[in-house]
Amino acid sequence: MLLATAIFAMVGLASIAVLTSVTDSDSASQESTERIQQLQRTMLMLERDIMQISARYVRLEGEAAVKYRLYGEQYLLGSEDHGVSFSRQGWRNPGNILPRSEVQLVAYRLEQGQLQRLFSLYPDAVTGTEPLTQVLLQDLTAFRVSYLQGETWQEKWQDSVMPKALKITLVHDYLGEIERVFALPSGLVVQGTVAAPNPNAAGQNSGDTNRNSSANPNNPRQPGEPRRRQR
Repeated sequence: MLLATAIFAMVGLASIAVLTSVTDSDSASQESTERIQQLQRTMLMLERDIMQISARYVRLEGEAAVKYRLYGEQYLLGSEDHGVSFSRQGWRNPGNILPRSEVQLVAYRLEQGQLQRLFSLYPDAVTGTEPLTQVLLQDLTAFRVSYLQGETWQEKWQDSVMPKALKITLVHDYLGEIERVFALPSGLVVQGTVAAPNPNAAGQNSGDTNRNSSANPNNPRQPGEPRRRQR
């Protein structure tokens, strides 16, 4: 009887150990799946924002618009690492139900191990208006943004011309280092590279034309000479 009781107790303990192991494994698997899904949602959000980036000048914290269509540097907007800000199109507003446009000012930064997406309801927010914060990813130790200029990656960007691509690097406590490159639309890359027209060009061309016409041998009348009456 005692032997049977001991065997039954051992079987019970073994069953509990197996059940605990399965439960822990399932919990760890769920946590890993949630992290991967969170990373996928983050990358999808980054892709949507960057692929719809606008050539509109950036306006930070309600201040006057800076002459940059893309603004990125270390510690921007209080980030613990890199930060980047730009305007994007395609923020849907069917039938203009809401009193806003479809252009949205967005920014990304790292704060307290979280990748945060900042956005404003209006692209030209009033001074002192705090942007809304959306937490995309947690357990991060680094967030870096690089900008492709020609064949070289730059660590910051403050230019009216767009870079050719953006490289986003995330360092996660559990997932390790994740890197992705987003190529910008070619139409935006060349934005601002066309030389401004020379306001004096028209006058110079006009003057050259007049001088050429006065020196034309087929034109016998010189400037200032009275017109001869035809007989």
